[in-house]
Amino acid sequence: MGGTRCTGCAPAAADPSDREPVTLGEALAGAFAEVARSVPAAPLLPAQRTGAGAAAEARPDAAPGADAEAGVSCRRCGARAVWHLTVRGRWILMEPGEWPTDAVPVGKRWRITADGIAVNLGASGRPDTCRISHFDTCAEEPAPYESSVMLGLWHHHAR
Repeated sequence: MGGTRCTGCAPAAADPSDREPVTLGEALAGAFAEVARSVPAAPLLPAQRTGAGAAAEARPDAAPGADAEAGVSCRRCGARAVWHLTVRGRWILMEPGEWPTDAVPVGKRWRITADGIAVNLGASGRPDTCRISHFDTCAEEPAPYESSVMLGLWHHHAR
């Protein structure tokens, strides 16, 4: 590559053949995880500050912890779901379980990293399964007719 290196980097990068190759996906996932950890939790909305019962269930800072995998109940429809931090530092309520990627519309596909960070897969078709946000299947929202899987979850929550 022939670039000039600073004195701090020069000894560590003296022989690039000594390093293990790292895929771009691994590097980006690590960078996103670091950014997500450095972003403070989102502040509560005014509606979340009133009332102790519903606000405590929807409050992002109450979501993570040792019992995060146990999930919470959606304050709108009562369905069980799990809070996850996104790579952008926001909280998202995720449906339990994984679903076939081809059964979920592009843009609605999520993956949970090993450290619990929710990553939107966008148009990536690499994984064979994905997760779905509860916000897309909540029975208090309009029915998601673009996916039979999501519509089935919506009907299940509507009972």
